[in-house]
Amino acid sequence: MVARSYGVWLHYPAQMRGIADVVLPLAGKAVVVQRKIMATEKTFMEESTAPGTGAGFDYQFHYFLYRLLNMKKGQSIGLEIKDDVHTDMDNDVQLLFQLKHTIQTQAGGSPIALTELDSDLWKTLYNWARVISDPKDERAGKADQLKFVMRTEFHLVSNKSESTSNKFMQLLNTCNEYPSSENLKTVIDCMEGLASSTKDTTIKGYIDTVLGLQLHVREEFLKRIFFQLAEVAIVQKIKDSLLEKFVHPEKIDSTYYRLHGLIRDDNYFSILAGKLTAIKFDDFAMRYRKVISPGEKQSLSRPSFQPVLPKNLLDQRFIKQLLAVEDFPDTDMERITTLSTHRVRMARRLEVWVQGGDVVSDEVQALHDDVTVRWGNRHHKAFRKCHPDKINERALDIVDAMREETYRLGEDDLNTEESNGELYVLSEQHAIGWHPDWKTL
Repeated sequence: MVARSYGVWLHYPAQMRGIADVVLPLAGKAVVVQRKIMATEKTFMEESTAPGTGAGFDYQFHYFLYRLLNMKKGQSIGLEIKDDVHTDMDNDVQLLFQLKHTIQTQAGGSPIALTELDSDLWKTLYNWARVISDPKDERAGKADQLKFVMRTEFHLVSNKSESTSNKFMQLLNTCNEYPSSENLKTVIDCMEGLASSTKDTTIKGYIDTVLGLQLHVREEFLKRIFFQLAEVAIVQKIKDSLLEKFVHPEKIDSTYYRLHGLIRDDNYFSILAGKLTAIKFDDFAMRYRKVISPGEKQSLSRPSFQPVLPKNLLDQRFIKQLLAVEDFPDTDMERITTLSTHRVRMARRLEVWVQGGDVVSDEVQALHDDVTVRWGNRHHKAFRKCHPDKINERALDIVDAMREETYRLGEDDLNTEESNGELYVLSEQHAIGWHPDWKTL
């Protein structure tokens, strides 16, 4: 840091904190005074909102999306299930991916290198060693551990660059490219040397855990470790994958953003529902084909089925809302059953259409939004200057008018039953209502 005072340039090294001596020329004498230097220590808020954490999550998700777009028939991809990302192949082989991202850069602006005693390196190998020998997953014994390792590849993916001084990684790569007992011994010797020389007890613990694997298990594990470093252009690789799937060049960006948002939302809601599972090739192709290949127009499938209705139809929120404005008496069970059937059938069809790829979840949300806006306009108009004696009459005007409308889902027109069912779905979700005080009914 450089400061200027009374015509004298004063230099302070960046690492200085707190109080510094400053020499000022006063009355022909050099007088030493003290001056506070602004502290550069991070505040608690800065420490707890580190930008690198968010970037790491994004990096992991982008790699997951890239793997999805390059998935082959018979494969499945998972996010944070078996590992950060994993691929199950069609030959009983599994690929585990640990993603490590850094925002630290070298002088030239590129990410820092993966060093020989890098925590990202050894914590990753440590994690895998713990997975291999996990007794809670029935791998306490050598045979089970060996069986697991023999069907697994272990991939460390990072935007960190390769270090020319990372002797361990070079030896391991050589051993995997030219397998021999001599090369393997060289790798083990290097690990033992690092464990004995490092002063970092945490790193030493990581290395010792890997070395502690049963001899044959450790050998097979080391043979199956792969490094994918300098992976800095994941987003561009995703867009290149879309281009290779014949997405029009002018639509690459819009397709990328839409697919990115849909998959992230779907994954989030799966987590909330406790249904997080790997995505199979056929399911991915079916569910998202409309995003990647929008030109493939298909009409909505309308399978005939009799939905299972709630036991007490009068307990449904949307029925209570209609009863409140006297759309029908609570004794008209035939009418209540018909409307309930429309609601349940429409709700089920929306699920089937999304799961089958006939529509995409953002198109369903667009339908909900459009119907809600139309309802909002009518509701506001009806009750803007409504006399209390006219409330039910105005409410029924809204119901009747909206029942006569048909709505669009994506590029398809819904039929009357589906359009009415959409109204009842939204009312059951407490998104719309008919009475002025519908929110409290």
